[in-house]
Amino acid sequence: MKKKVLCSLLAVMLTVSCTSGIYAAEEEESAETGEETGAEMPAAKEEFVLGYTCPTLNNPFFVGMMEGAEKAAEERGVTLTMLGGDNDVTKQVQQVEDFISQGMDAIIVQTVDTTGIVTAIESANDAGIPVFTTAELPTGGDIQCAISFDSYESGYNGGTYIAGVLEEKGTVIELQGVMGQETSREKSRGFQEAIAEYPDIEILASQTANYDRAEAMTVMENLLQSFDNIDAVYAANDEMALGAAQAIEAAGKSDDIFVMGNDGTDEALEAIADGTLGATNGTPGYIQGYIAVDVAVRYLNGEEVPSVINEKNTVIDESNLSQADQILKAVSPEDWYWLDQF
Repeated sequence: MKKKVLCSLLAVMLTVSCTSGIYAAEEEESAETGEETGAEMPAAKEEFVLGYTCPTLNNPFFVGMMEGAEKAAEERGVTLTMLGGDNDVTKQVQQVEDFISQGMDAIIVQTVDTTGIVTAIESANDAGIPVFTTAELPTGGDIQCAISFDSYESGYNGGTYIAGVLEEKGTVIELQGVMGQETSREKSRGFQEAIAEYPDIEILASQTANYDRAEAMTVMENLLQSFDNIDAVYAANDEMALGAAQAIEAAGKSDDIFVMGNDGTDEALEAIADGTLGATNGTPGYIQGYIAVDVAVRYLNGEEVPSVINEKNTVIDESNLSQADQILKAVSPEDWYWLDQF
């Protein structure tokens, strides 16, 4: 019952954190030539080498980010080294130090810890290497451009969407990420503040599963034992949503509990198609990685780039599932919405 979502709800929740940047038909010619819009492929003027460290490459979201970054690097003729930090900021600091010693032309960081990474960023600053960030903004150091995703907005959108699905009354479980990370804390804060606007919805439990599918399955199994009536589950990433859905299916309650994830991974989209998941908040890691490399190359080519670029997020459910590829992976010149922010 709760897996059927009104199409009108989608219209409310197709939220973006910036303007769409999709060019109108009359602008297509200028998009091809680069006139006015600036939407031309910024081929590197030199043989630039870029280093990129992200929290982990054991998560589909960051694998997608790597693929987007690699596509941008290949198109622009630059060399990219992308590493995962195993969710350990100490390892990420060492990776940045290694990038510095290797003489990278630019360094891109999506950090595990916005405070713990600062010393490494300052070292890059001292070495004269420009630093770009995706997702969270570190608490210190000089950042040339922050490709910024609003984690609070993501959580808030999830809470508002679920409230609509439940017709503003019911019970909800929240599965949180790694609570030592700002992303996780902000998603949780956004979700909880959204739900607080609906007095007839109760959050039964907010529990971490550390963005891990197996852990989420175990946590959900325990919660199903603790609570007889659960109407919905919000998970801060798709891996946890899929783990929760496994536990719910094993308990024979798939028809009774609506499950929503966050990220828009391929497996989550498949799960929406087969009814295992109800929705995901698409936060395109693929496009995020692509933007980071694109902006870094533009800066190295001598272009002036903005200090902040705001990313999009879009709820995906069965009503717009056919558009998911465009939402999550569209990086042709006519889709470069971030240039509107230059």
